[in-house]
Amino acid sequence: MDCTGPWHSDWQLFRDLFRDASEAESSNGTGTRPFPGFRQDLFGEAYRLYKKWHHFLARGLEDYPTGAAAFYHACHYNEYSDYCLYGHVAALTYLAHHTTHGQRLDIAAQAQRLLHWNLCLDFLESSSWASWGFTMLDIWDIVHNFVYPQVTTLHQFLEWGPTSTPPGNDDSTGPPGFWVFELGSHRALSNEPIAMLSHVLPGYDVAHENFVKPYEGRAEAFIHPFPQSCSPNCDYQQESVPYTFPIFMDMEASKSSFQAWLQGNYFNKPAVRRSSLFLCTNPMFYCNFFAGLNKTILGYFGLPLLYMVPHQDGARWLEEFTALASLPTSLFVSNNPLHAEQVAWQSGVRLPVLRPVTLYITERYQPDRPEDVLVPEPREACVLYCILRAFTPANYPLKFFGKVDTDRSYTSFARFRSVVIYPHDFALMTFYEFYTMGMPLFMPGHLSKYLFPFSASVPLLDWLSDAPSSFEERPPFSPLSLSSSEALRYWQGKIDFFALPAVQLFEGVGHLMNLLLEVDLQDISQQMLTNRRIRLETGTAFWLSVANSALRDGSVAAFLEEVACRIDTLGLQLQAMDDQQFLRGRSPRRSYGSDIARRFFFSLFWAEDFWEGFWM
Repeated sequence: MDCTGPWHSDWQLFRDLFRDASEAESSNGTGTRPFPGFRQDLFGEAYRLYKKWHHFLARGLEDYPTGAAAFYHACHYNEYSDYCLYGHVAALTYLAHHTTHGQRLDIAAQAQRLLHWNLCLDFLESSSWASWGFTMLDIWDIVHNFVYPQVTTLHQFLEWGPTSTPPGNDDSTGPPGFWVFELGSHRALSNEPIAMLSHVLPGYDVAHENFVKPYEGRAEAFIHPFPQSCSPNCDYQQESVPYTFPIFMDMEASKSSFQAWLQGNYFNKPAVRRSSLFLCTNPMFYCNFFAGLNKTILGYFGLPLLYMVPHQDGARWLEEFTALASLPTSLFVSNNPLHAEQVAWQSGVRLPVLRPVTLYITERYQPDRPEDVLVPEPREACVLYCILRAFTPANYPLKFFGKVDTDRSYTSFARFRSVVIYPHDFALMTFYEFYTMGMPLFMPGHLSKYLFPFSASVPLLDWLSDAPSSFEERPPFSPLSLSSSEALRYWQGKIDFFALPAVQLFEGVGHLMNLLLEVDLQDISQQMLTNRRIRLETGTAFWLSVANSALRDGSVAAFLEEVACRIDTLGLQLQAMDDQQFLRGRSPRRSYGSDIARRFFFSLFWAEDFWEGFWM
């Protein structure tokens, strides 16, 4: 990383000049060492390295650069060479910063490409280069986006079906049922509302039916993007791993047929009509499948508003969402503050924030493995573990383990001393789960570690309609396109990794090694549990309102069914009277019964005091 060994002599002059330039500028009273300004000797040396090591760059968009493979092999297999990846990246970035012609963006993109297209080789913030003002953010402020080898649209069509036996008749021997019918593709996100509804409805048997098979995959990938035998470009790697962007193609057709299927299979049962609600999670568009069914819709969201929505349908969906969110039976919340800002940015709708408290997890922090630290495998983990090994001092008392070293149960996780998370998204349920267990959490504090190539919060979803915005004053940066260091800093306070108390932030791996030994773990755990308790107490009112809204729906339905039954009875009685009058020849045959029944029903239906009583 630092390239100070004897085999890196070709890089030493550039390193010294880079350091001296940064330190000279920091002596001017700024207090921090900035990225070096222009110096002719430094620029000349950077250009020399650029020319000499040009063959270590990627030769095509989908090729893996030789320089990236060399760093990877040095980290994993101890295959040392005279190549210096971070020195090469620093030289390219310096040239890009101080080049005025059209090659600026191209050179910066080449520097970013050396760190692998998913940035899994970027630990610049942990190297000495960071102490001289250079991190990934200096590249990001030029490139402003990820350099994906491919963007593949995955065209998805909705298929649904029951996951269990549809509810039958009322069972008078047990507690009454309360049915939650969901369309959602993220199991962890679904767990939170189901657990909270069970919490506020202790007298009901809460049944959960998700008609979509949810995602249950793991985020562990790219363990060996540069195999030792054929790097940098193996035959099967030539097309790389695409960014998969799912698109939901048959939205309107699916919606109409889904509603008919739901009515016929579930809402023909009185018990379901009396106590049930709809739940939509991810993607948010699933909420539209429940529109028009005259029941409470609970929306518990973590991913952006336009996720999975085809571009040509974006404007229509934004209008539909705004209308749907305004209904008294639509109870929508974001599970993190940044998501609420994303929704407001695109729709003008301001959703309340209700962070997860994970009542579905009963395990709590019990560190009977006091020397073991859990480091869950992030997607960008290709050199994380060998970097941790390289930074671990001799006789260091702690050891690092991945989830793969456990049985992946919460009971096993709770036994570790602490957890180190390198996140791959802003809406990360794993973070909230560990937090509410009281597990001491250590996370990167440098903003360069919050550039997520896999996140749904990417410029691909940052689309605005031409309709006038309801913002009185729009924020200066989009919460979806965090494409500059300024944007990251602006929205940092809305990212829960930084906002929630007691999360321990480290600037680099070296700092992490010290911080793990210095902090009071029990105090951290207690602060987290206290925060969870407060959020549980303050959030219960919302979940009660959801349950009451659903039960109120049932009361209205039951009342109208009773009214309809009585109207039918009255109509039959009056029709019989009509028939008798006709048979006696006293009057021409007319259906007085149906006329009277209709008038009675509509006068009741439009009585304001009746409906006000239900919605108060």
